[in-house]
This record gives sequence, structure tokens and C-alpha cells, in this order.
Amino acid sequence: MKKAVRAPARNHKKVAFISDTAIATDLPLKILSGIARYMQKRRGFTLQSVPFSEISRDSLVGRFDGIIINLGTESTRSLLAMLKGTGIPVVDTGADVEDPALIRVDVDLAREGTIAAEWFLRRRFRNFAYCGFHGAGVYPFSDTVERGFAATVKKAGYRSLAFKMPKASGGSKRYLRTLRLALEKWIATLPPRTAVMCVHSRRAAFLAEVCLSLGRSVPDDIAIMGRHNDITVCTCAPVPITCVDSNLEGLGFAAMRILAEAIEHPAAPKLRPVFRVPPHGIVERESTAVYPVDPPYLAKALLLIDDNIEKPLSAAELAKAVGVSSTSLRSAFRNVFGKSLGKYALSVRMREANRLLTEERVTIKEVASMTGFSSQAYFSAAYRAFYGNPPSRGK
Repeated sequence: MKKAVRAPARNHKKVAFISDTAIATDLPLKILSGIARYMQKRRGFTLQSVPFSEISRDSLVGRFDGIIINLGTESTRSLLAMLKGTGIPVVDTGADVEDPALIRVDVDLAREGTIAAEWFLRRRFRNFAYCGFHGAGVYPFSDTVERGFAATVKKAGYRSLAFKMPKASGGSKRYLRTLRLALEKWIATLPPRTAVMCVHSRRAAFLAEVCLSLGRSVPDDIAIMGRHNDITVCTCAPVPITCVDSNLEGLGFAAMRILAEAIEHPAAPKLRPVFRVPPHGIVERESTAVYPVDPPYLAKALLLIDDNIEKPLSAAELAKAVGVSSTSLRSAFRNVFGKSLGKYALSVRMREANRLLTEERVTIKEVASMTGFSSQAYFSAAYRAFYGNPPSRGK
């Protein structure tokens, strides 16, 4: 009888992912997805998710070659103290802790604030606000997002009103009561047609709930945008929430790539700059489905242009849909935007084409179809004329 031949043993490097947030929630799941995507591309690693509540020095040392963490500040410091002197490389995906033993990878938080402000400015908002946490220095990540948002708004000649909530103790119910009362007072100070960026999806959903309870319409009166794009929270909110896609999967991919390098090429601990992962852009939902412009029929036309990028409407079709003549509609575009209806509609299609090319895994041919062009050649010529370079390179 022929002896069975065993496959050679593989010397896989073992990686632990440690989080103090439930793995079933959206944020750590997306980071894990990015880690897994790297491992699929680059074999030789195995991954185990370990709840923070179950870790100890003995459970980590000798079992894992590297660790990726998604922890709060105090949990991160506790873990570093536990691992002191072990030499196990640790990559952090978000805590605000500076330590030579820690390799830090994070989303470009300031850029998230910037692209949110730029998006609202393109919609022609003139009133802006940021809904974050308690105040400067308490949650640095929230402050960083706010700075990016406020600086972009200021550069355009406007100011951003900031929400500063007093600290609350005594459990989650008391915290939510305090938060609701503070939001009610703050919302009362916001002028009509205010664009609000929130620190994350949950805050944006809660803000929408409070606005509606006070009779402030979302999005016609208060337009709301979150960040992280927690799909479950965003779609189950009283009004589905538009969000900055923080690119958490890209964060996980970058964290694993950097950890692999640290495992394979150990280096003496040193304080390293944070590696910043660019956010993906805006995922639009109903909470921002508004243009704060007059006349009202123009605002309706702008939404119809956004909603029909794949099959663009003619000027006559748009005019009929909003109940005015083609002449009146064309005149409104020139008066408000300083350009023709056709040029405005083309700019919307080109922005979407550039977003698809840079953020999504689609071909140029698919982008052409998704932005209403009859052929790839026609799309490529239009893209080059608009941006000055071929679509293969992006903007």
C-alpha cells in the first residue's frame, strides 16, 4: 500500500486582532475585512479575533507574532504595559496614544472634515455646524475632524457653529438624557438651511431624531452628515443618514501590510509618524437630499440631475418634471450658477465618474455606462476635455 504523502507544514505568522468594541458591530468588522483582504492577497498569515476582556500577557506572548488593535486610549495603554519588553509589534488603528512600542495607522481625520465641507459647499449651503464631543482635548479625533471641517468652511468665507456637550455621569440612560437636552438647546440656535457634520453615524442618527421631535425638518431645514458609514445605523435612522465613508476596510488593509513588514523586519522601537489612510468619499442618503437654493423648482431640478446620472434627463424633461418652461429653467441655472444647465449637468456626471474611477473597482467602460455615456470612446473624450487627462489616470 502506497504511503500517504503529507503536505509540508507551513510556518504561518499568527496575528491577533484585539478590540474593546463588539465584533458584530460595523466598525471592527470593516477593519477585519481589510485585514482579511490583505491576507488573501499575501499568504502566510493566520488571524484570530480576541476580545479585550479575555487578554492577558500569557494569552498573547508565545502565541502571536503580531497584534492589531482597535481600542480606546486607556485600553491601549493597559495593553502596552502588559506587553512591555516582549518585542511583539503592535499596530494601532485609532487610539490617540504616542508610544515608541506602537505603530499607528489611522484614517485621515482632517480630510474627512474637509471633504464633508466641500460637499456641502458644492450644494450651496451657507450655514454650517459640527456636532462632536465634549470639547477641545477630550476626544482628539473629534477635534481633528472638526478642524478640517471648520477650516474649509472658513476658507470659503463662512463659519461653523460647534456643539460642545457638558460631561455626564451616571450611566448610559443619564448620558442620553443629558445629550438630548443639550442637543435641543443647540438645535434651537441653528438657522434654517444649516448643514451639520456629525462625529459619527450614531450621533448623526440621534441628531436627526431630536431635530424631528422639535419640528425641524431633515433635510429641508437641517441637513445631516455622519462619518464611518455604519450601514445598519444609517439606514435604520428616522431619516437615512448620508456619511463620509471613512475607508475602514482600507484602514485594516494598511494596518496588516505595515504589521507584516514589522514582523518580517523587526526594528528598534521609535516614535513613528501616524500613517494616514485617505477616506473614500461621501455615501449619499436622504438626510442631505436637498439644495438650499431658490427658486424652489431649481432645487428640485438639481436633485433630479443627481438622481438620473445613469440616464440623464434633457432640459425639456427636467423643465416638465419641475413644472416650468425650459427657458425659465435655463435662466435659473445661469443666474444661480453662472453656467448653462448643460454644463452644470456635465460637471455632476464628471465628478461622479472621477469618484467611481478613484474609489470603486470598476472599469472605464462600466463608468461610461454608469454616467450616461453611449460609448467608452465618447466618455474618454469628454473626461479628457473636462479634466485635462485621460480617465485611466483619474483627476
